[in-house]
Amino acid sequence: MSFLGATVAILMTLFQGIDETGTAVARPIGQASLDSATGSYFQVFEFYGRPPHSWEHASRMVKGYIYEGREGQLATVKDVNTHYFLILNFPQMRTTSMWIGLTATCNEQADIEWIDGARLLDQSFRGFADGVARKISRTCRDRKDSGAVFPIYYQPDEFGVRWQVATPNQNLQYMMVEFPKPPEEDQQPQN
Repeated sequence: MSFLGATVAILMTLFQGIDETGTAVARPIGQASLDSATGSYFQVFEFYGRPPHSWEHASRMVKGYIYEGREGQLATVKDVNTHYFLILNFPQMRTTSMWIGLTATCNEQADIEWIDGARLLDQSFRGFADGVARKISRTCRDRKDSGAVFPIYYQPDEFGVRWQVATPNQNLQYMMVEFPKPPEEDQQPQN
């Protein structure tokens, strides 16, 4: 193979899977931990490379990560037990902001949904910092029916670790990745 051919092959390998959201990649930090209550594994990933390190880039990129045969997604935190599991098992959460799989979309109202399609309205747990829910509501009222999407992330503050709303192009260095239990495991008969 010629030098030019080898160079092209290397470049194609390096840029495989890059989309319009950016070229940054992420690496796992520490070990994945199993939340026995949900059956999901969770792990922190850190971006490296040139930004963007946006929510959109993270949500697309994480689909290529596999752990124990499970495809990754940005974390869903649908109950207080999962919230505390993450805070207790991942000390980085107490010092660093990180993406999770939650967004607010401005339609007729603010539609707040997890990356798996579950609506926040259908769960009792909310991890918002003071005033964040009002900020989302006001922002979407001003952008009614625009379809604008505002990502939500975990941020440590003086009261703990709580959800904040970001701008669509905001960059964060870390993300919480979930490797959910496959649906077929829920349907297996118990002995």
